[in-house]
Amino acid sequence: MKTSFERAAAVLIAAAALAAPPGSAAPSALLAQVSGRRAYQHVLALSQKIGPHVAGTPEDRTSGAYIADQLTQDGYPVEWQAFPFPFFAVRAVQLTDPSDPAVVWHPRAMIYSPSTPAGGLTAGLVDAGLGRPEDFASTSVSGKIALIGRGELRFREKAENAATAGAIAAIIYNSQPGEFGGILVQPTRIPVVSLSGEEGQRLLAGVRAGPFAVHLDVETVSETRTSWNIIATKPGTQDLHRIVVVGAHRDTVEQAPGANDNTSGVAVALELAQILRDVPLGMTVRFVFFGAEEEGLFGSEYYVRHTGSGTIIGMVNLDMEGVGARLEVANYRGSDVLVRAAARLAGELNIPVSVAHEDGSDHVNFEQMGIPVVFLFRPDDPDYDTPQDTVDRVDPALLDASARLALAIVFDTAGPGR
Repeated sequence: MKTSFERAAAVLIAAAALAAPPGSAAPSALLAQVSGRRAYQHVLALSQKIGPHVAGTPEDRTSGAYIADQLTQDGYPVEWQAFPFPFFAVRAVQLTDPSDPAVVWHPRAMIYSPSTPAGGLTAGLVDAGLGRPEDFASTSVSGKIALIGRGELRFREKAENAATAGAIAAIIYNSQPGEFGGILVQPTRIPVVSLSGEEGQRLLAGVRAGPFAVHLDVETVSETRTSWNIIATKPGTQDLHRIVVVGAHRDTVEQAPGANDNTSGVAVALELAQILRDVPLGMTVRFVFFGAEEEGLFGSEYYVRHTGSGTIIGMVNLDMEGVGARLEVANYRGSDVLVRAAARLAGELNIPVSVAHEDGSDHVNFEQMGIPVVFLFRPDDPDYDTPQDTVDRVDPALLDASARLALAIVFDTAGPGR
């Protein structure tokens, strides 16, 4: 792990490298090689033939083997970087109204929620607002289940506030129509499930009408397992020790084929690797396919602390490239030098983009180490992380656009080789 001095030095080195005049524009003949339809074949192979590939499962290894095989065929040496992470799986989740068992509810256990006691628990439901400390000051939730609205606080904070107030479980409902998932980052003291906005409002109406009890049964598995970052390196011909990382997470959530999230990003990264295999570049380019992103960015967190020799001067993160016309170029809280370069290049390529600030993906761990990033992301996908994230929704033309822009960014940053 880098010391604060080493991180500061890395920031200065990266800033100096990227403050130089932009590299040569990617040749039009190189950009013309990009094929969204070819990239789409990877989407079919990973999300349709393999299906959901959750970190720490046999399918995780299978998806890694597919990626490694594609890179090997393109002539890259491939490294499997193993790392431990807290594995989580849902075995069962059920919410019922004992007074009306015919009513159907559709809860989802939040990632890292503990189980309820065997057989579940039955308790009164209490409106706990947004789950802030002041929301619990005006109502008693001791021995009861807290019903909490989404918004303002992170899910874990809401759950821990409820546990501190004496609640035995928490139900967090969406602030808008539709279902949603949720990550608690690490296990909480009480079970936590999410609920759609519609069903949350129905529960809220029941609570406000008078005493209202529910039965909640959650069975989950939490244990340490292994996943892998799949890494392929293309050495630079002029500056071997300065590195541009092209990253995409390769895992999905349970029951989600992951065609858009994030097989689309993997497909774009593999397309870039294929096109650049015989193209000399000034700096080293490293393709990293991260494991266990969905569980809490664990693969990229491990990678940035075990990068080996060389200095990473920029990171291009590809996540959700195949659904939704709106393409963002984003960072979170770090340097925006790569974002500005990406916006400039998008203009030159006539690819419409908006500049944004986004977290929730692997670029965040690079920013925390002082590395400039650009996150290519299409935010308008209501079905990501669901069983509906299927191949028929992914548009090869969108993969093509993201790949051309990512290729231009990499070429501009790494520079032409000799």
